[in-house]
Amino acid sequence: MIEARLRAGLTRACRNLAGAVCLTVAAIFLTRAAWLSLALSYNPQTAALVVGLVYLVLALLLFFIPVRRRVPVAAAPRATSMAAVIDAFLAGRNAGRAMRDD
Repeated sequence: MIEARLRAGLTRACRNLAGAVCLTVAAIFLTRAAWLSLALSYNPQTAALVVGLVYLVLALLLFFIPVRRRVPVAAAPRATSMAAVIDAFLAGRNAGRAMRDD
């Protein structure tokens, strides 16, 4: 049980790490493409200004957008025995009959 949870957690962590590496590589290539496009269209100073402002706005959004607090999940109810389920069913059935007889 613990080994399975540990393996699942490690798998999730490795996938998140691989996703972060891919995201970083993509951000580098897209930044380079934007730089080349802007530098050819305008000049290197304007390209630096635009790319810097985009990263500044992104950083400000990440810092100041609040993260929702996680609501603690209530513990799952303990498994009940079949006898308790049958007793509850019979009590409900008897209550229904008592209401109908009145």
